[in-house]
Amino acid sequence: VAAAGAVDHDEIVMATEARFAHLSPGTVADAEPGRFLGGETRVEKDLEQAHVALAFESPEYRDDAVYSAQAFAIAMGGGMSSRLFQEAREKRGLCYTIFAQASPYSDSGLLTVYSGTSGEETSELLALTVDELRRSVDDLSEAEIARARAQLKAGLLMGLEQPASRAERLAKHLSIWDRVPLIEETIEKVDSISVQSVREVAAGLVSAGAGALALYGPVAAAPTVQEVTDKLAA
Repeated sequence: VAAAGAVDHDEIVMATEARFAHLSPGTVADAEPGRFLGGETRVEKDLEQAHVALAFESPEYRDDAVYSAQAFAIAMGGGMSSRLFQEAREKRGLCYTIFAQASPYSDSGLLTVYSGTSGEETSELLALTVDELRRSVDDLSEAEIARARAQLKAGLLMGLEQPASRAERLAKHLSIWDRVPLIEETIEKVDSISVQSVREVAAGLVSAGAGALALYGPVAAAPTVQEVTDKLAA
């Protein structure tokens, strides 16, 4: 139970005990660590728009590289100034929307690129996505990473203005690290993100050799995940 805002700690404890103290402690089953295996899911449906999600394994919560992975996702597809948005949507008109996000978990993580496009554009759009991922290993710039750092810090600090976000942060950090780091600690980690550290994350994705591809809609002409990963490794 986590709470933030104008709350009284003792009152929260009493209210929690009144509702949950009668419950017996449960047993936590031994969990096998998750393993990213990649794969493909394709559902062909007569729709106006094709939904395409391409994912790769990325760092888990406790890995400091998670901050560089988040910066990489922002640089690639974290807004209108990102590479994929500019190249795929603005310059070439290959999609209605495109974005990237890094999702860390307790034992692994995912870096996902999602796009909404027409069925005829899926092959070209995925080829462009792969090309941009490969290029990023060598030519991500300091300006791009500076924007990503600023965006990460802005999201972090703006979240502190909302009690619900503060409570979620408390619960998440306690469940992962058994402590709540000072906001200054997190900002310091964000500030330590460098062009080199982000390029290393990009290189790890490109060389991993496994990806996951989910397709929904008019996707009969879309390439397979094997074709996509082969192109990425070429």
